[in-house]
Amino acid sequence: MTTEPVECAPVYHFNTEVRVRLPETDAMGVVFHGNYFTYLEVGRVDYLTNLGLCEGNRPISEFENVVVSAHLDFKSPARLNEKLIIDVRTREIRNTSFTFEFRIRHKAANRLVAIGHTTHCAIDDQYRPIPVSGHFRKVISAFEGWEP
Repeated sequence: MTTEPVECAPVYHFNTEVRVRLPETDAMGVVFHGNYFTYLEVGRVDYLTNLGLCEGNRPISEFENVVVSAHLDFKSPARLNEKLIIDVRTREIRNTSFTFEFRIRHKAANRLVAIGHTTHCAIDDQYRPIPVSGHFRKVISAFEGWEP
């Protein structure tokens, strides 16, 4: 008898809240799909701020980074004035890139609204990839409970 591996649901140690505002909705009164990426950005910056990795207007104080991939799957609608919970975690850190994973939930109903991820690349002044700093890795690893 062979056993298939069982995938466990990801564990999120951080979340933040947003309220849907009028300009974020479309003619049907539902959040316009492009605005969910703004919610991901709010979640990511709040996560990094919580970890003390921000400085001034720089979400990561030690190095610049650019988004190289962004993906969302929509599960259910969100509407004006509804409160949404954005769960955030770092899924992985590679040599020059790192990936955040997101889950957006309707607060009152605890209903899944969307899931997604963004991958970022650490860059120098010429937009060339550079290694992710050791301090960044250490802080994220400790927060996420990864083995050293």
